[in-house]
Amino acid sequence: MPTSQQFICKRCRTLVNVQLFEQTKDGVYFCRCTECNAKNTVVQTGATPSQPGILPVTGLID
Repeated sequence: MPTSQQFICKRCRTLVNVQLFEQTKDGVYFCRCTECNAKNTVVQTGATPSQPGILPVTGLID
């Protein structure tokens, strides 16, 4: 059972544990993939990174 929030990277399709939520200057939240370092924009659910769940990824940031 997962002990943290996870997401599926849009670039490499790896299931990744959320390490940290980051925010752009425009207010968009994203998480970095630990495999390919892609910035995946995610939907904030209000849960902390340690709460289990799969976050929806809406796209990639260049």
